[in-house]
Amino acid sequence: MERLGLGCPLGFLASKPQKHKTAILDLNYDCYVEIFSYLNALDDKLNLARAHPQFRDVLIREAPRRFVKINMRMLRCISDWDYLLRLCGDSVLECELRHGRWDDSITLPFLALLNTHCRNMQHLHLIFVHSVPMTQTEGGEVNILQVMQRKDLKCLSLTDAKAPIVLQLQHFVELEALHIDGIDEELLDADFMEQLEALPALRRLSLRFAIRRQYPPLAAHCPLLEHLSLENFEATLADVGDFPQLKSLHLRWRLSIQLNNNLFRMLAKRYNDRLEQLQLTIVKPEQASHIVALANLKMLACPMWPSEALIHLTQLQHLECLTLQCTEAAASLMQLLDVVTNCSKLQHLKLGKRWLEDQLEEFIRAVLDAFRRQAAIGARPALLLTLESPTAIELQNQLRDKSNSQLLRLDWQRSVCGLCQPDRHTKHEVFLD
Repeated sequence: MERLGLGCPLGFLASKPQKHKTAILDLNYDCYVEIFSYLNALDDKLNLARAHPQFRDVLIREAPRRFVKINMRMLRCISDWDYLLRLCGDSVLECELRHGRWDDSITLPFLALLNTHCRNMQHLHLIFVHSVPMTQTEGGEVNILQVMQRKDLKCLSLTDAKAPIVLQLQHFVELEALHIDGIDEELLDADFMEQLEALPALRRLSLRFAIRRQYPPLAAHCPLLEHLSLENFEATLADVGDFPQLKSLHLRWRLSIQLNNNLFRMLAKRYNDRLEQLQLTIVKPEQASHIVALANLKMLACPMWPSEALIHLTQLQHLECLTLQCTEAAASLMQLLDVVTNCSKLQHLKLGKRWLEDQLEEFIRAVLDAFRRQAAIGARPALLLTLESPTAIELQNQLRDKSNSQLLRLDWQRSVCGLCQPDRHTKHEVFLD
């Protein structure tokens, strides 16, 4: 016990004479869980699990919570991975794997374990670091996705994958979501479209171009897309195409480029009756009218919205979630009052740091007064107000005491709702600076 130190949950026993000797295997299950909680390293937990079946059972019971998502670098030794995945492989739903040109000795045995033990895995994220297209096996050189026998994956994410890797997508015919972070400039549009045509179940597609390039004809090859995310696309893009099932669209571009105004005009024309979620990098005053023409929007996120066009947002009567920042360095919170009160379905409002903090108390009081009047004559959904401003803890508590009610709740924890949940197949970006 002395070797375990004072931090051990059973350390108090060392200083007391025991009438009845208690063996460690006589402890109840909760004690074992407590012992495991003091082991920070996963390989230490595995070593304890190897010591006795009772400890092994604790590890197995933890699996549905601890090992839903795994990363190849969680463990250094393949023998440890073999032991863990034999016990807990059925709990794994998602795996992240980094692969470089010197990693074949680790990657290939690890993939073999995934193929054998992770029968329920749905999402594989491959990150290529200093990679080469081919990897060495006993049978010769093969593509790393050829080694992956699990062709029934539902989600696949590729980061910095070379063209030969992408050309293996056609074999994963059950894919529902695909994210490619950094499209190889050597990948021809015709070859890429051929891969997408082979994925009849694809519903979510996220593309980040490594260099700005012409937009490929996605609509002709992915007619069933429900979500599309594009980043670093060519500024001349005037139309994303006609996707009959599209409900969610994320467009991100560099502030240094001037986007084609026809893009916003075509969005309003094609999707005014079906698009429900829209995320944009910046909107100019002359473009705002096209955005609010998307009458069925339930979620709008824009880190740079013109303050003179805030009043246009009142036209979005189906809006449930609004993530907003203004282009001006100091935007008046009171300008948002009409938006909050007129958008009667709004349930979540996320505001960035540029809003004037000294108006916060006045704004909250005005919103509460308006909500009470609305609630008196009809149903009014509660509003969660998420703030990014660095407000002092004392002021946060003071404002919460004054405002938290059935109508309005304040939050400084960057909470997300079902509509503004970050796309799991896209790099997380902090929209509010």
